[in-house]
Amino acid sequence: MKSRARAILFLTVAASFAIVSDTGAALAGDPEAGKAIFQNICHKCHAALPYTGRIGDANLPAFLANPRRYKPTTAMTFPGLKRKKDIDDVIAYITQGH
Repeated sequence: MKSRARAILFLTVAASFAIVSDTGAALAGDPEAGKAIFQNICHKCHAALPYTGRIGDANLPAFLANPRRYKPTTAMTFPGLKRKKDIDDVIAYITQGH
């Protein structure tokens, strides 16, 4: 059962990336809600914007959901955002103007 759940998760994430990269569209998030999340959670360690793109826009959902799983060598101790809407909102906020 674990492998089936893992496969479903992988396909869901892969499909999301394919849609975003294929259309070139940004994730549908609310930048104002993302700003509030960023200021309450991220701003404790990340004082400056704009987002520099080091992770890559297409990789942000996976990174923000679980930074250590995405990049085991990351210095971030933050466990990740759990809600897809929060992830989409933060991405909309930090990538606006890209």
